[in-house]
Amino acid sequence: MKMPDGTPISAPRGRSGLGRLALPHSFGPNLGPVEAFFAVMATLFRIFSACFFFAGWGGLSIFAWSSIGNRFWRAVAAPLLILLFVVGLGGLMLLITAIEKKIAPKLH
Repeated sequence: MKMPDGTPISAPRGRSGLGRLALPHSFGPNLGPVEAFFAVMATLFRIFSACFFFAGWGGLSIFAWSSIGNRFWRAVAAPLLILLFVVGLGGLMLLITAIEKKIAPKLH
């Protein structure tokens, strides 16, 4: 097969059709049923835990925001709440990754 300008397309050899698709690294085409199950469960756990974390953080942030009467301190608190959210969410994702590596079978 050739490109429109006449240069040949160099397809990767030795990989199946599924192996050439752009898939996330944890969902490779050579996963067995057990490895695929653990990868899906870890992904779903990340999604649901992040949703619950976001909902809880949002509720507590609104409570904190409404308890501050001064506009200046509200303006100071907003970036801090956002920064703490990002750090907390990153920590949660790192914790889930560490737990996944302890529980899940070796994927490689």
